[in-house]
Amino acid sequence: MITPRWWSQPFPPTGAIASEGIRNQLGRPPVDPLTVFVRETAQNSWDARLPDVETVYRLELTTVAPTHRPTWERLLTPPAGVQEHLGVGRAVRTPNLRLLSVVDRGTKGLGGPTRADQLADGRRDWISFVLNVGEKRDTTQGGGTYGYGKAVLYRLSRVGTILVYTRTADEHGGLSSRLIGIALGSSFDNRGRVDTESRPFTGRHWWGDVRDDHVEPLLGEDADEVARSLGLTPFGPGESGTTLVVIDPDLDEFDDMDHAARHLADTIAWQLWPIMLPERGAQRLTPEVVSSGVPHPVPDPARTYPLRMFVAAYRGLKSDAATTLESGNPRKRLGRFALERAVVVPMTAGAASMAAGFAGVEGDPHHVCLMRSPELVVRYYEGPTTSSVHSVYAGVFRADDDLDEVYAASEPPTHDNWVYEQLTGPDRTFVRVTFTRLREQLTVFRAPVQAAVSTRSRTALGAASSYLGGLVAAAFAAAPENSTASAGVRRSQGAATAGGTRPESSGAVDDRRPAAAGRARVTTLVEPHLEEIEGALVVVARYGIDALGSVRLEARLAVATWEGREDEPPAGAERPRVRHWSTPDGVVAGDSCTLVGPAEVDLVVTPVPDTATEIGLVATPATETLPASAT
Repeated sequence: MITPRWWSQPFPPTGAIASEGIRNQLGRPPVDPLTVFVRETAQNSWDARLPDVETVYRLELTTVAPTHRPTWERLLTPPAGVQEHLGVGRAVRTPNLRLLSVVDRGTKGLGGPTRADQLADGRRDWISFVLNVGEKRDTTQGGGTYGYGKAVLYRLSRVGTILVYTRTADEHGGLSSRLIGIALGSSFDNRGRVDTESRPFTGRHWWGDVRDDHVEPLLGEDADEVARSLGLTPFGPGESGTTLVVIDPDLDEFDDMDHAARHLADTIAWQLWPIMLPERGAQRLTPEVVSSGVPHPVPDPARTYPLRMFVAAYRGLKSDAATTLESGNPRKRLGRFALERAVVVPMTAGAASMAAGFAGVEGDPHHVCLMRSPELVVRYYEGPTTSSVHSVYAGVFRADDDLDEVYAASEPPTHDNWVYEQLTGPDRTFVRVTFTRLREQLTVFRAPVQAAVSTRSRTALGAASSYLGGLVAAAFAAAPENSTASAGVRRSQGAATAGGTRPESSGAVDDRRPAAAGRARVTTLVEPHLEEIEGALVVVARYGIDALGSVRLEARLAVATWEGREDEPPAGAERPRVRHWSTPDGVVAGDSCTLVGPAEVDLVVTPVPDTATEIGLVATPATETLPASAT
C-alpha cells in the first residue's frame, strides 16, 4: 500500500497564485461562515448530481476516535521542515480533534485527469476542484460560476486543511476511489536550510502519492484502505460521490457540536428549501445533519414558518396568479414572480434567518426570494414593510432560463446577490430592471405616511385605564405532541406582545409606577398561546391586575385580516368568542368579568380555525362607564 506524504508547491519560474490569494477570493462575507459553507458545498453537490437519483447531502460533525488518532498523527504529520508553516501537524497531535464532513451521494464524484497539464475532452472535475483556481463554470445552468466555493472550506478549518475522498467513474466506466489532502498555509521560503535548495513556496500543500514534481491521489484500494484507517465515511457497493473533511473546524461561536448541528440544520432549510421539495421526485436534494452519531432533523420548509410562505409562492410560479416580469428596452422576458400573503403573530428572527437577510429582530417576511435555474436561494431581497406588524408577505422571483448566464455573471464569488454594476450593455439593463420591476410589484405594501394624532382630544383622562392587545394565529400553531387536536394546527412560535394593536386612545398607565386609586393597570403575565382543553384547541392568556378596588375586564375579539380587524364577520361566518375567564373566585362566562384587584386572571378564547385572532383587553374601574370613543 502506498503511504501518503505531504508535498509543498514551490513557485515555478512563471509564477503561481499564493495561498493568500486563494483565501482572499471570498473576501469577507457579511454572513456567518457556516452559512457560506452550506451554500457553497451544497451548490457543488447539486451541480454534481446524477440524473433520476436523489442527491444525499449530509453534514457530519465528529471527533476523531481514539482508535484512529494514531493513524491521523502518523500519516498527516508534515515533514519537520514545513511543520511551522502547516498547522495540521499540531492539530493531529491534540485530543478530541473535531471534523466537519460534507458527504454527498447520488453524485458523480470528482473525475477526469489528475494532472492539470493533461488535456481533457470530457470531465475536469478533479482538476477544477483539487488543482486549479478560478476556472470558468463547466456545468450548464449550474450554481457555481468560477469555483471559488472551495476557499470557504480552507477558511473554516483553523489549520487550513481538508481531505477529499471521492468515488467516480474511470475511463473504463467502472467506479474507482481517490483520496488526497489539501492545505493552505502561508507562503514561505526555506532559506537557511542546508539539506535542500533555497526557494520560495506558494503555501499550497497536497497530501498523497508524492512524485518528483507533483502529487497524485491515492487510487482504488489504497484510497479506500487509508480512508477506513482514518474513520472516514465509506462508500457502499455501486455508490459514487464525494466526502470533504474539514479538519479542526472553527466552531467557537457555538456552545457545543450539537448547537452547531442545529444551526446547520436550520441553515440548510433557509438556503436549500427549493431543491428539497417532494414534488421534485427523484431530482431533489435530501439533507441530513449528524452530530456524534445523533441525527438533527432539517426543518420541513413546507411546514415551517415563514419558509412555508416562500414555498407557497414558489409553487404558484406556474399558476395564473404569478406575473411575468419584462424589460422594456430592450424587450426581454426576465422571469416569473409570485407572492403569498398572511396575517401572523410577530416573531423574532433566529440566527439562520438573520444570516439569510432578515436583519435585526424582525423575523417576519417582507422579502422576495431570488433564484435562477439551479433553484438555489441567491438572496432574500427585502421589500417595504406593511402598515401592520401582523401583515406579512413572501415572494419568489425565478429568472428566465434564457438569461441564466447573465444573472450568473452578475453574482459575486459567494453567489448571494445580483450586482448589475459589474455587467455592461443589455445584460446590465436586464439585471437592473429586474429590481425595478420587483420594487414596482411591492409598492402596494409601502405603509402610507400619516400625521401624528394627539390622544388628549380623543378620550377623557381615566376613561380607559389600560388596554392590552395581542394576536394569535390559530392557523400557524400546533397542539402539543400528546394532543388529540386536529392535524395541521401548530403551536404559536411568536407570542403576542402587549400593546400589539397600539390604540391611540388607550390612556395606559406607565407600568413602572404603582396604580393610583381608582385606576387599573393590566400586564401580560403569560402571552397568548394555544392549549388543548377537553379536546378543543383554545387560546389562553394570563393577565395581572394591579388596582385598588373592583375592576371590570372586557375582552374584544376580532379576526385579523390584511385590511385590519374584521369586527363584523360575513353572514353565517364564525367569529372568535370568549370561552370563559378563570378568576380567583372561579370560572366566569361572557365577554367581561369583574374582580377585585390586585389579582390574576386567565382569559380562554375559542378561535376561528385557519384565521388569526386579535385579542384586545380593556380594563376600567367597575363603577365607570367606558365611552364609545375609548377604542
